[in-house]
Amino acid sequence: MADSDPPGSPQDTDPQEADGASFSWQVVRSLLYSGLGKTVSKVLNVVALLVVLKLISTAAFGVASIVLAIFSILRAVTELGLGVAIVQAQDITREEIDSLFWLSLLVSGTLYVLLVAVAPLIGGFYGEPQLTPLLQVYGLSVVVFSFYFVPKNLLTKEMAFARIVLAENVSLLASSVLMVVLAYYGFGAWAIILGELGNRVGRLGLFQFFRPHWPGWTFNWAKVWPRVSFGLYATGSRLLYNFYINADYLLVGRLFGPEAVGIYTMAYRIVSDPVRTLASTINDVAYPAFSKLQDELERLRTYFSTIARANLSLIGLVLVVIGVHIQELLLVGGYEKYFDAVPLVYVFVLVGVFRSVAALVPQLLNAVGQARLNFFYAIFSSVLMPVAFFVGGQFSLTGVAWAWVAAYPLVVAVLLYFSARVLEVSLPALLGAIVPGGIVLLPALGAGLGLQWLTDTYLSGMPIVALVLGVLGTLGVGLGLLALREREALAVLRGKYSAANA
Repeated sequence: MADSDPPGSPQDTDPQEADGASFSWQVVRSLLYSGLGKTVSKVLNVVALLVVLKLISTAAFGVASIVLAIFSILRAVTELGLGVAIVQAQDITREEIDSLFWLSLLVSGTLYVLLVAVAPLIGGFYGEPQLTPLLQVYGLSVVVFSFYFVPKNLLTKEMAFARIVLAENVSLLASSVLMVVLAYYGFGAWAIILGELGNRVGRLGLFQFFRPHWPGWTFNWAKVWPRVSFGLYATGSRLLYNFYINADYLLVGRLFGPEAVGIYTMAYRIVSDPVRTLASTINDVAYPAFSKLQDELERLRTYFSTIARANLSLIGLVLVVIGVHIQELLLVGGYEKYFDAVPLVYVFVLVGVFRSVAALVPQLLNAVGQARLNFFYAIFSSVLMPVAFFVGGQFSLTGVAWAWVAAYPLVVAVLLYFSARVLEVSLPALLGAIVPGGIVLLPALGAGLGLQWLTDTYLSGMPIVALVLGVLGTLGVGLGLLALREREALAVLRGKYSAANA
């Protein structure tokens, strides 16, 4: 009689469990690459921006912010959501990809011509003649984007985040140096705009190097239409999202002038940049991961709720640090001219907590082929939020910020309702799986405020030491609690947690 195989031998291994562990390791590895890349790129961007803000006026920063806000809206039209379609499609032919490229180039070229024509009208609307040439030059970034969106999304589909990270960080480093040099030589708003344009050109070269795509002279509308129809929902959603997310900048510029835009933008970016960096680090991996799990509802439900809870905990902890120590951060950095932004920062920290969860939902809806739900949410948001901004703007600049607190929770409620629908769970059940991630924020906030009182009392003459101790102490308490409470999240990502136990 033959000896039986020992426990743990290949014959005892469940193929589905092995596949789950392999996929989980791919997700973890991608998160590490993406997280490291996003962290490095954000540090580069923040350092460069902080240097530039010392060299240019708040008004110049405000003018550049208006330009970037306008292009944030227009860029959604350029891609037509076709990059999302490339990642989401389980199989896609070379002919389809080439057709998507030519369609994007046609749209971006047409858009650039129209922009050149209307730029003087936009400059006149804001009473800022400098906006005209800035818009016309930066408009080239729309066309440049069309030449690298296919390589980038093919790399995303393959979850090749190491190459994506390298391409983005090298181009960002070069453009950051360019931006600082131009600011030093007195280029004002042009320093930011030309730096951003240089970043796009650098990405074009590097993405083409890592994943070359030279389109053939082919265009098949019949084959590409299913991708386009999916992409149109994604485009509409992104266009409307970018409109409402930037409507406050545009409104502030019109009502209060470029200097107010500079103050408002500083406050908004102090909060939104860390939120977007951390959220996009996870979202870049979550979207292709969710796409691969779209036919495995139990695993998809487990991954989504766990990642959303971790999002809330981790991003919320960073927001606690910002809210407690913002005034010290500005003082130590020598940015006293932005002290008027501090009250706005406190408001945006509250909004950031909601955004930490909301940022993940569109990835889920696109991944399961429900881009139309994103479109419906975007319509709702693009109506509600600008109206709220307009009402708030009738009172003061701070009123525009408080409009976020008043209206944005309704937007998040709609998103979570849609996510509950596609995951086939009740909304209370979904909230019950996510909201506990915010519990660690209260003791972290208490620790931060307590440390701030101690350092103000005993280290008032040593602001840098007090700031470092306060930030490290707050993060230490928060991360310690996260490690204790989110063991389940780590188990899910490591493939050690069964969806059946979710």
